[in-house]
Amino acid sequence: MAVLPPFNFLTLHYAYFIATPLICSIIFWGSATPSRSVDYADALFMCVSAMTGAGLNTVDLSSLNMFQQSILFTLLILGHAILISITVLFVRKRAFQLKFKTVSDRSAARNFLGQSNPEGETKTHTSQPGDPHSAADAKAFATENAPLESSNAVGDDHIRWVDDDQVTVGHMQPRHHHHHRVFPMAGVGARLDLNNHPRDVAPTLLLNEESDEIPRLKGVLRDTQKYFASKGFISRNSQFHGLTLEEREKLGGVEYKAVSFLSVIVLLYWAMFLIIGIVGVGGWLEANHPEIPRANGLSPFWTGAFFAVSAFVNCGMSLLDANMTALQTNAYPLLTMGLLVLAGNTLYPCILRFIIWTMRRLMTNRLSWETWKVTLDFILDHPRRVYTNLFPVRHTWYLLGTIIILNGIDWACFEILAIGNKDIETLPAGYRILDGLFQALAVRSGGFYVVTISELRQGLLVLYVLMMYVSAFPVLVTMRNTNVYEERSLGIYASDEPLDALGSQSPNIFVSLIRHHLLGRQDVSTTESSRSYFVHQQIRSQLSHDIWWIALAVLFIAIAESPHYSENPVAYSTFNIIFEVVSAYGCVGISVGFPGKNYSFCGSWHTISKLILAAVTLRGRHRGLPVAIDQAVMLPNESLAWAEEEDAVLRREQTRTYGSEKMPVGTV
Repeated sequence: MAVLPPFNFLTLHYAYFIATPLICSIIFWGSATPSRSVDYADALFMCVSAMTGAGLNTVDLSSLNMFQQSILFTLLILGHAILISITVLFVRKRAFQLKFKTVSDRSAARNFLGQSNPEGETKTHTSQPGDPHSAADAKAFATENAPLESSNAVGDDHIRWVDDDQVTVGHMQPRHHHHHRVFPMAGVGARLDLNNHPRDVAPTLLLNEESDEIPRLKGVLRDTQKYFASKGFISRNSQFHGLTLEEREKLGGVEYKAVSFLSVIVLLYWAMFLIIGIVGVGGWLEANHPEIPRANGLSPFWTGAFFAVSAFVNCGMSLLDANMTALQTNAYPLLTMGLLVLAGNTLYPCILRFIIWTMRRLMTNRLSWETWKVTLDFILDHPRRVYTNLFPVRHTWYLLGTIIILNGIDWACFEILAIGNKDIETLPAGYRILDGLFQALAVRSGGFYVVTISELRQGLLVLYVLMMYVSAFPVLVTMRNTNVYEERSLGIYASDEPLDALGSQSPNIFVSLIRHHLLGRQDVSTTESSRSYFVHQQIRSQLSHDIWWIALAVLFIAIAESPHYSENPVAYSTFNIIFEVVSAYGCVGISVGFPGKNYSFCGSWHTISKLILAAVTLRGRHRGLPVAIDQAVMLPNESLAWAEEEDAVLRREQTRTYGSEKMPVGTV
């Protein structure tokens, strides 16, 4: 039905993040001591904030009982992006196993039927439009009977076999249109006005008369021989095309081994950092400063464990009323939690790739390691075919550089704008520098504050608003720009570049873009122009996805808080509301606070404002997800393989029509 959302990764993700806090909020509210000491609106907001990683709190966590704190602790873990990705890996691994069993059973049945028929007898195969397997069987039948030229039409679909196993499709089946929703289920950047989802029909493959273009494109289309015997090619964003059905099955085997390996290594990564963080921070706090948590009536080890988990999942919640300001002159927790903040979010793709790369380098040239070498090579060369948060080497370096630059800006501005700030200048110089580094790491996603945010200079607060908003941009733009089906999700196709254009490429895309946009030079190569166009398109899509939600939330909350503004215009200023909304949407957790209170600024709002902000955090949590048309979150089936073949044909047709140098980027 059109009113129901499509059954895909984003739909399940929304359902999970809505249902879990709703259930836990009832338990949280009912377990309060004394009874009903926490309003249900606060209970719901706290559960949503913990689950989404927003980190804002409307009540003091130290005033909650141990069971309520345990609920929040559990929600921190259940909502972590790495745990969600581990679940996806295990689901895809199981789907591969079921697919291989189906292929094996179908092959056995075909062999049995072949043996039961007399030699020379030809079976007539009828393709049904609604059967996703019929097209695959038709292709296999065409391959087995290559010399024959026949046609079979059912309804409006017809399949024509021409020379060997080349298949062309006439009238494609109509696709279902997607309807606009408040919570879109196609993902940021996916154009809903296009019929862009993979179809359950065979693709339009390369015809023989087009085969003369292959030598010209050899410099761009890499061979698949590195992973399995094949004459197929690998083009933009790790798209495999020109493969036979048997080669597709071999590719599925390589992907299955890669997914199986990642399901183990990512789980170990996640568990290792959690355990080391809990033991390290909890043990340190127990041994060195137990008086700090005990002043709030808390267990030192439990407080440190909560700190570590909150840092790793990038939430920013703290059982201490003073957050990290109580530990601002202690190097060990600042450095340890800063590392956990990076390892659990922004630097996770870089660290994971480094671990896999190191494992590959340590493998010897023994024959028993060959299978593992192929698997690790495939993961390093084509990471986005198997995992959402692992990127190619060039994109990983760009991501690392972007993170260093943004954090460096935050750190430098903190130190510069702290000059003349008495609250910060009272700190020793060494700790002032260390606190600035920690705050720079925390302000973009960590959510902790090592100094009182409301005491900072206005210019620094404005910078923090900008940094909180763009906190997810480096990872999410990289994720979508490396999507195997990026062109299909956007409805935009790049051109295949000929070999003779490779020599004219600039070694640095950023240098070329600066020369093109700032200096007016027109020598940016086709590949770089296409690449930058896709990045710009993703950023524009993200901006259109974000701005109206933030603007409407600020408007409605400002209207709801008008009585409070009349009583205290400084505390309820529009800038403070914007700061809180952006912090919630970015799932950061930093707040300007409220005078005389330890909880976040939103804790003093009306109930309707808290509910609006809870919806904002839910929406913001889903902005960093891959689009629904993403190889790494889709279950293996024939339509995905056919989509790659179809994309290759569309790209080649546009290259042939316009030429690789003159093709208008963005043409559908």
